[in-house]
Amino acid sequence: MKSEEVFVGSHRYTLGKRIGKGGEGEVFQLDATEPLALKRYTDNASREAKISAMVNMALADKSPNVAFPVSVARSKDGTFVGFVMRLVSDHKPLHDLYSPGSRKIHFPQADFRFLVRAAANIARAIASVHQSGCVIGDINHSSMLVSTKGTVSLIDADSFQITTTTNQFLCKVGVPEYTCPELQGQNFSLTLRTSNHDCFGLAIVIFQVLFMGRHPFVGTVRVGEIPPLHENIKSYRYVYSDRRNVGMDQPPGTPSMKDFSNNLSELFETAFSKAGVLKRPDAMQWITALDDLEKSLVKCDVNPLHFLPGDTSECPWCEMEDQLSTLLFLPYYPAGPIAEGRDPGALNFNLDQIWKAIELIAVPTSTSPKFNGSNPSPSASAVAAKPKKTESTNSVFLAIGAIVGLIFLPQLFIIWLPLIYWGFSKNTSTTSFDANPFVSAYKSTERRWLDDLSNWQRRVGLLDLTALKEELAKAKSEYRALLGSEEAEIQKYRADRKNKQLNTFLDGFNIANAKIKGIGPAKQAVLASYGVDTAADISLNKLLSIPGFGPETSKPLVNWRSSIERRFVFQQIETESERQEIARFRASTQLKLANLRKVLIAGRTNLETRSTNVRNALSQADSALKLAYDNFHQAKVDLEFLNIEIPRAPQTNSVRTPVVSSRPPTTASPPRLSASTYVLCPRCGGQMIKRMARKGRNAGSYFWGCGRYPVCKGTRPI
Repeated sequence: MKSEEVFVGSHRYTLGKRIGKGGEGEVFQLDATEPLALKRYTDNASREAKISAMVNMALADKSPNVAFPVSVARSKDGTFVGFVMRLVSDHKPLHDLYSPGSRKIHFPQADFRFLVRAAANIARAIASVHQSGCVIGDINHSSMLVSTKGTVSLIDADSFQITTTTNQFLCKVGVPEYTCPELQGQNFSLTLRTSNHDCFGLAIVIFQVLFMGRHPFVGTVRVGEIPPLHENIKSYRYVYSDRRNVGMDQPPGTPSMKDFSNNLSELFETAFSKAGVLKRPDAMQWITALDDLEKSLVKCDVNPLHFLPGDTSECPWCEMEDQLSTLLFLPYYPAGPIAEGRDPGALNFNLDQIWKAIELIAVPTSTSPKFNGSNPSPSASAVAAKPKKTESTNSVFLAIGAIVGLIFLPQLFIIWLPLIYWGFSKNTSTTSFDANPFVSAYKSTERRWLDDLSNWQRRVGLLDLTALKEELAKAKSEYRALLGSEEAEIQKYRADRKNKQLNTFLDGFNIANAKIKGIGPAKQAVLASYGVDTAADISLNKLLSIPGFGPETSKPLVNWRSSIERRFVFQQIETESERQEIARFRASTQLKLANLRKVLIAGRTNLETRSTNVRNALSQADSALKLAYDNFHQAKVDLEFLNIEIPRAPQTNSVRTPVVSSRPPTTASPPRLSASTYVLCPRCGGQMIKRMARKGRNAGSYFWGCGRYPVCKGTRPI
């Protein structure tokens, strides 16, 4: 069959394979020296003028990462057919990146740093469109493609709104899920849009990329029925807001805006609030904020696959994975054979012999400094301040007189007895003194002694010696565990091959790309916000937990998954990818074992050297430490001599400081919420409680946190 041809001026192109099809037409690859494609319209009426204007404006040169028309294409008889554009190859839909299930297949190398970079590149592409004088109008995830390098290309550029000196061509289409509140329900074929309108859709897309596909206007309604998504947008119900109560909570397991920078949180708040309608953050502002975010990212202490802002209190991805029982990021291994190198130290390594040699090393058991502490007497100042008793002669005479009266007039004993008691009890008086100087002296000398003792322990190497012994014991335990777990884990992996193959197969089917009865873009956005992106995510119990999804609404989705699952064929023979996975597991285990062997082999020598150094240091007296102890002991003797209560011992930074006092150390307690204090959550209006940030930029500081956490993640500063 003869291939179809199109003409650009006098140049003839032959249509290659079809690479796309939509409601307006089809896209074909062209046989050209340059990577070009043709969009051929199904209905080309009234399109020629707009395409010709785009070509004349040279928009393709101004925005090279946007699939603008390069040339007008015609048939042999000169009839307008469509346009030629640059071919966008090796790119995948944005949804395949931000959806965790699809990301495992299409972007296995992508971590959160990659997501942030891609989001910034989306903003760059849109900035170039605005700088060219165009308005996109129909911003949505399906018109954005991402490469494995994180670069972004925009397609469907022929629908953009452009203005020439003689005409104005509107964007006649739009998706409600990405349309700003003021344009919801408008007839787009009659609506002039602005770059400020685009900025709302841009903010939605960036939010979805950073929040793993979640839509900022999808959440759980606290009271009543869940409203349609476009109604939430129209009513500014931004469920992640830290400033407003919108009557909705964000979906479970999702990060809070406090997990990101204040600048980024401010941009989202402005973009999605009524106050920001007239001037939303533009693409350039997003580029700056996202570039700053990428620079601030650090590796999670718990999971090295997680990257998070350096000033975040907790890892949002750890929390998300725990609550949703899913994996957001996977370790990436490039394709190709896995080199299983041999570790020379493995040949003659014997763990039992190594550990026996380590245990034979004499480690000092005494951690006390060498000096004879003094046994001081009370100081001169304490003796001078000791309360003194003085006799009162008058009271004694009175008591004697009362005794004589009792003898001669016993019937008045009710008078004589109190006088006798009072007279003798008042025969002495005690002088008073100021205890504060002695208490202050005790506290200062105790603190100096504890500090000097802690510094001495570090100086002589006691802490390093203890840490090394603990490190070696941990290495031994890990080595034994790895030896026993390697084959067990591989056997477990092989036993679960069918489920893994099935999940991988189902993850290849995106709900967003499927035609499922009753599941349109709005419901797709709701599903994605609750972690349901692919066929692998679908189960009836999970669907029923999502607001707005009952048995009837869920049935088409369950049936769709079942129809796909019936097409699954289990590969009995291990696939190449599975063999690679097992080889990677072995290589990873051997690398860990090799590192542990290095620690243990070198550990014996290091431990012996440190132990010798510590013993030598312990055998030498330290005059400065003795002076600190003598001063502290003297202050204590003075308090005991004066019958002053010994103050509680202060806290010390050294976890291995010997206990000098028998009293337990004090510990800081969080401030209690008084009955009169009542702080309302800015998100849900509920009562807040005081919490302490455990790490991040506010580590150790208190803040108000919603009492409904983790359902509501509202916070207020104190």
